[in-house]
Amino acid sequence: MSSHIAYLVLGTNLGNRSKNLSTASSEINGLPKTKILQKSKIFKSSAYGPIKQPFFFNLALEIKTELSAFALLDQLQAIEQKLKRKKNSHMKPRIIDIDIVFFDDLKINKPKLTIPHYDWHNRDFFIKPLLEINCIQVKNRLSEINNKISQNLKPYE
Repeated sequence: MSSHIAYLVLGTNLGNRSKNLSTASSEINGLPKTKILQKSKIFKSSAYGPIKQPFFFNLALEIKTELSAFALLDQLQAIEQKLKRKKNSHMKPRIIDIDIVFFDDLKINKPKLTIPHYDWHNRDFFIKPLLEINCIQVKNRLSEINNKISQNLKPYE
């Protein structure tokens, strides 16, 4: 069976945030045929979206797994449920949120799963932790943006 590299971002803004991230990370590392390769520092960020809510703690993980993207999603959602994430808590305060941001170079656009994460490039709380663990997809995208800016914006002479 082939292995895959996936990048996850975890977030929490309820309860003991540090403990929530630690517990979720341990659970992820305990998944079958899955191992954490790298883990970022914890970053504090403001809530993203239209609802006023407490600040978040976020971190990124680079994992190696033999699970498919959909099997990984199922396992991560089971961890969220185990840690008591409430249903329908999207964009609301939550104990834990685990997002698959990248999975190899896969592109998936299904109702259940979108990879790359549909809005990763607009979320500094994704970008900063992912850069810290040298996520190549983020580095490449930022390089593309920088090149485009350099090509389109010339100094006035």
